[in-house]
Amino acid sequence: MKTRAIAIVLAAGAAMTLPAAALDLSTSGFGTIGYSRSDQAASYQRFVNDGGTFKRDSVLGLQVDARINDQFSATLQGKVAASLKNDTTTAATISWAFLSWRPSNDWLVRAGRLRVPFYLRSESTDVGTTFDFAQMPTEVYAASSTTDIDGLAVSKTWNTQAGEWTLYGYLGSASIAYRSYLRDNPAAGLPGAVFSPLKVGARGLVLTFQQDDNLYRLGAHDVRVRAPDGQPFPVTFPGVMIAPGISYYQVSSLMPGPGLINITEAHTPTYTMGMDIGVGADFRLIGEYVRRNVLGVNAGSNSQGAYLAALRSVGAWTPYVSVGRLLSTPEVRDLYGKVNASRVPAFIPGAAQINASQRAGADSLNPFDQTTWALGTSYRLSPTSKLKAEWARTRTGLVSGLIDAPVGGESGNQVVNVISLSCSFVF
Repeated sequence: MKTRAIAIVLAAGAAMTLPAAALDLSTSGFGTIGYSRSDQAASYQRFVNDGGTFKRDSVLGLQVDARINDQFSATLQGKVAASLKNDTTTAATISWAFLSWRPSNDWLVRAGRLRVPFYLRSESTDVGTTFDFAQMPTEVYAASSTTDIDGLAVSKTWNTQAGEWTLYGYLGSASIAYRSYLRDNPAAGLPGAVFSPLKVGARGLVLTFQQDDNLYRLGAHDVRVRAPDGQPFPVTFPGVMIAPGISYYQVSSLMPGPGLINITEAHTPTYTMGMDIGVGADFRLIGEYVRRNVLGVNAGSNSQGAYLAALRSVGAWTPYVSVGRLLSTPEVRDLYGKVNASRVPAFIPGAAQINASQRAGADSLNPFDQTTWALGTSYRLSPTSKLKAEWARTRTGLVSGLIDAPVGGESGNQVVNVISLSCSFVF
């Protein structure tokens, strides 16, 4: 925590301690008022259910840029949105706080809290006027809990006849709260969301090619995750035989069994690619792909996600259609299916607690198997504001960690229809 605070203070304070006359200050703001509603009682993407919500998409932000001289500048950005640490409150956070140094036109060095170009729209995800989707496809944009790090980034740009190439390298860390939803929570005695604090260390390289209005991006990211208190992560859940034909899975070190094989740090190499290209007649194709691989761990977020969207500008309107797919690896889905179906008969002592632990253990794996089709449009009210509307239909296969399944229910084999309406603006 001290390292993060130092990074932010160095980035923001380096400029602000200079005399006011030496600074060229500019301010800007952005916001989205977004409403979404589904046709299901169970919440999807934390907040969306048949009661409707403004929480998922609404955000308000302010940015201050300070130009010190031709080489140095500082940026500070804060926002107010739904908290990432619980499902009930709104939180004000610092998104960006970094110092920039540009020794020449083709080099840029930044230090502090900054956003990694993990996705095509990473740096503008909160600024809804910069894209036409009512919501960026969750099958890809749910892959990372955060793209903000406290650290250092260096980029180099080459201009060629074909277009502009940029190589971006970064190194840093972040503290996040990883959310999972347990239908049965033996520790609390109730179902509900569990937010686990995690410390993330990340480094990576991102190559971007810009050719007129066409954009291509490839990224390789080395991500390591650990719990701040040193709590380990289980590699898998071993089976425990009680009697012939009766068994359960040891999902906790407190349960009888052979013992869990644990690791204290999860190593997750992650690969990303994306494109945003014009294909003629005012049509554009936008697609992204992300692959996460938690090395040596079955109880992890091993998954791949992708989407492809077609958009066409018609005056102030930009209608679009998209399809996205998010799928955990077969090993994770197989383990989830076995643990989720594990039950011991009622005559076994402590059967109710054992069965509840099986469902909670299965949910803690947080696996995915879902496909979403979306049809929507944006309407440009002015150069600084957009209206958006979208209907999305999500169908789950075995399971989806994005659905808060009710007690005794399942997130698999479900169909969720979501209507989203929003107004985005900058000022």
